[in-house]
Amino acid sequence: MNRIQLDISGIEAVIFDMNGTMIDDMGFHKKAWREYFKSMGVELTDEDFKWKISGANNSKIFENILGHKLTPEEVKKYGNEKEAFYRKIYAPYIKEVPGLKDLIHIFKSKNLKVAIATTAIEPNRKFVLDALGLENEFDVILGDEQVTNGKPNPEIYLETAKKLEVDVSKCLVFEDTTPGVEAGKNAGMKVVGVLTTHTKEDLKDADYLIKDFTEIQIS
Repeated sequence: MNRIQLDISGIEAVIFDMNGTMIDDMGFHKKAWREYFKSMGVELTDEDFKWKISGANNSKIFENILGHKLTPEEVKKYGNEKEAFYRKIYAPYIKEVPGLKDLIHIFKSKNLKVAIATTAIEPNRKFVLDALGLENEFDVILGDEQVTNGKPNPEIYLETAKKLEVDVSKCLVFEDTTPGVEAGKNAGMKVVGVLTTHTKEDLKDADYLIKDFTEIQIS
């Protein structure tokens, strides 16, 4: 096993993306998106997932795939339908990316603040945290409905740092997508790329790369 020496000197807060980072669920999201858009007469390609869906919020995904903006009401309705299907098919299989809980507990034992910054909607966040038994482990949780701009815009990470009351230079981010890594870097944070969804080349701008959290050693 490769071991990554993760230098946390000067780090005061750790921020996790959720989908594809805390849980390896992107295959189930793909299935849900494929089925949903198929019902709308649209066939999705692998390139669509890589460049039009991965890391984007639902509003941007519908715009990217359908080629036009939807009303907020339409985005909410369509998004809720797709996400309910995702939760239904993923529920029997949900589990953490190996080493997640242990690493969170290490960070907390070192008095670091721990947060989530995700494009996932509130029902999905609750679904994941309840399933993993992590409901009470995070100091701040920011989701899609609390920001205007999706990743790679750094807004969600800047807002998370603000709520944590920690300078951006003292934050460490865990991300699994290219837009997510870009968002963390654009916010002025160090980023660990988690290779569940994308390749090393896709996440080359990250400061560290890991396959899962068991590869991390804290220094």
